[in-house]
Parts: sequence; C-alpha cells; structure tokens
Amino acid sequence: MKAGVVSRTDRRDSVSVAKRIVDLLESRGVDVQVETDTALAMEKPGNNTDLGEMDADFIVTVGGDGTILRTAMLMGRPEIPILGVNMGSRGFLTEIYPEELEAHIDRVLDGDYALEESIKLSSSSPEIEGVFPDSLNEVLVASSLPSKTLDLSLSVDGDHILDIQADGAIVATPTGSTAYNLSAGGSILAPDVEAMILTTICPYSYFRSIVASLDSRITVELLKPRVDALLIIDGREYTALKPLSTIDVWKSPHVTRFIRFRSFYSRLERRLVFRQVRKKP
Repeated sequence: MKAGVVSRTDRRDSVSVAKRIVDLLESRGVDVQVETDTALAMEKPGNNTDLGEMDADFIVTVGGDGTILRTAMLMGRPEIPILGVNMGSRGFLTEIYPEELEAHIDRVLDGDYALEESIKLSSSSPEIEGVFPDSLNEVLVASSLPSKTLDLSLSVDGDHILDIQADGAIVATPTGSTAYNLSAGGSILAPDVEAMILTTICPYSYFRSIVASLDSRITVELLKPRVDALLIIDGREYTALKPLSTIDVWKSPHVTRFIRFRSFYSRLERRLVFRQVRKKP
C-alpha cells in the first residue's frame, strides 16, 4: 500500500505530527511519499514528491482546511482519498485529531472507513483566456476594493433572477456551504445533496441565497463599466476580472474523496461550536 503525507509547513507542531505519521505508516509497511515542501520542512529533502505527481492509495494532510484545499487543488489524481488531521480550532474538512492517529491509521489500512465524495465546481469567463482550477469549496466574485460594492446580474440556466448590489457573490458546493457561504448567511447543505448554492454577500436587497440543481449553470455578470473585481477559487487562486465580465459556474466532472469515520451530522456539531485552539499533543 502507498500513502502520501502533506503538511502545513509554517507550524512546527504540524511538521512534528507529519513526522509521526510517516514513522507510523512506515512501521506498518506502507510505502510513504512526502510532499516536497513538507519533506523540506521535515529536513528529508531526498524523500519527496510533488503533489501533482503523487501516486498513492490515500493522502494524509496535517493542518486545517487550507491544507486540504491546497492538496485538492494541486494533486494530479483528484480521486485519491484524503484523511485530514486537524491542528486548529475548527477544520470543517478534517476528520481526526493527532491523539487519534494510531487507531485511525490502522482503520484506514484495514479498510474500516467510509468514503465521502464531494463535488467540485468548474468556472470560466469568456473575457479571460486560460482555465480556472476546479473549486472544492466555492467560486467567489468580489470587489478588488473592500469599500466598493458590485452591481451584479444573477442568472440560472440563462434565466435572469435579479440585478443586485452587493459586496460579492458566492457559488458554493455542499462542502463549501459550511465555509464562506455560511458566514455570508447561506444555508448548510449535507454532502449527499445534489445541489450548489448561490449566496450574495451583504446585499442591498432582501435576496440572500438560492439552492440550484447540480445540472444548472449559474452566471454572475458584472454590470458596472468602471469597477474591477476578483474571481477567487477556494481562497487560493486569484484572478482579476475586467469590468462587465461574465462568470459561468457548473458542476465539474471531478470529485474530491474524503476518508470518514463519523457521519456528517455528528461532525457538524463539533465544527459549529467555537473552541479555543487545541493544545499541542
């Protein structure tokens, strides 16, 4: 069996946990591939693999949601299951904590887990050349200046919903519904709900959000001729939008798979209640 290990590298405790995971997996006879930046932080430069080239039966990430989003965006084989180890206070996408490592790694090796498939979204803008990466959480259209609002036209499947003035608009997956979408007042969608959600940010209107079928195509159009905006994928990929740009969002053919030991609703309470940052193991 082959496993990959990816860690955030700006925290020593995360790197230390990543080392524990590598040692644990190797003691179980697993062929371990360590992501390049993680290997350098662990001072093992000779044992590294770029995420785009990682070939593994599963990948263990150490950090929080940002580490998982980076992994999901850069991994060459999106179908590889991810097990997230939470090093922060929330971590909606992570599954276990460092003190649970040994028992749950053994369960993974025994095949004693459930696979959760999370849809991803594709997006494009006719005014911009190139391809945007798929989003696991959301596609965000926001003003390039925090103090400026956007005039937006919102449509689903070519049918115009309304024109609205707001700080931005989010098209989120069920996975991303517990991220920025939730903070903006959008509903939480369970992972098995075949839908995506369009939510406006601080709108000057009664409109807040709408849930659309996964077969739909959501269009957000910039209406002001002199206002620039940004297209942001999962809080990581930033692209400047020209005035009057149009952004189309639809279901990607790719999914991200997560290794799960708990049901969605049992995880949800743990994620929604604020907790202080956990102490180092």
